[in-house]
Amino acid sequence: MATFMKQFQSIGFGLDQQTVTGYRKVDGFCFTVRIDVNRKMYTVSVPCAVHREEDARNMNAAFQQFAAERKKMVKSAFYDGRQISICYQSKELTINIMDGTKEAVDACMYYIRQYSAVPICPVCGRAIDTNIYAVENAVNAMCGDCFLNAQRKVSDSSSSEQRRVENVPLGIVGAILGGLAGAVLWVLFSLMGRIVIIAGALSALAGYLLYKKLACKISKKGLILSLVIAFIFLLIGMYFAIGLDVMNGVREYGVHLSLAEALCTQPTDSNYQDRRAMRCL
Repeated sequence: MATFMKQFQSIGFGLDQQTVTGYRKVDGFCFTVRIDVNRKMYTVSVPCAVHREEDARNMNAAFQQFAAERKKMVKSAFYDGRQISICYQSKELTINIMDGTKEAVDACMYYIRQYSAVPICPVCGRAIDTNIYAVENAVNAMCGDCFLNAQRKVSDSSSSEQRRVENVPLGIVGAILGGLAGAVLWVLFSLMGRIVIIAGALSALAGYLLYKKLACKISKKGLILSLVIAFIFLLIGMYFAIGLDVMNGVREYGVHLSLAEALCTQPTDSNYQDRRAMRCL
């Protein structure tokens, strides 16, 4: 990041380190350079508008020709009627980004002057003075009015989130549904001889997600409630799994028990317990 900072400063650009975006205003036009470090790419863009459709087509053709002449470095270049975008790709990103950015800015300004383009706000589309603003972890060019509107929306969204009240009763309903699903899974996994701890993890996750969904938000108290409810239902599921296992176990000796009778019967024979444990591993 320090390398990018030095390189951008050397060509008059600022750098927002959080979004890895370079920015600069040149003769009233706001340039941004968005860097994708993982893909070793960066895109230079500037919002502007020309007066005639023919000029827009000619400008787009000029930038496509610009990209064709630099196939090794320029992945794409175009003008879409509202913004010029030039995308570079380089294996040596930290070495070539300064030269590529300078080249892109020079090319943009050349064609902007040639076709008498004017700066526009990419948000509202008006031909108006713009600046670079950081709004909600993003750096963009926009006019002052759009910046104020964006700030107001962020503020309203934050206030709405703060005003949201946790609906504990509905959250408990969600946790019960998640716990019930976990109990059923525990019984099924036990009967199939699978590792039942997976059912426990799924039950806790389902209880948490359904609590949060129905309660609209989740606090520490809600998290504890959802986990306790999931644990209780897992105990119930374990109890039923043991009852079913007892039914199947005594059936081998010709004894037939109902589920209710099996639930009231707790096997104490150590050999039986060992056999059951082996089947569940």
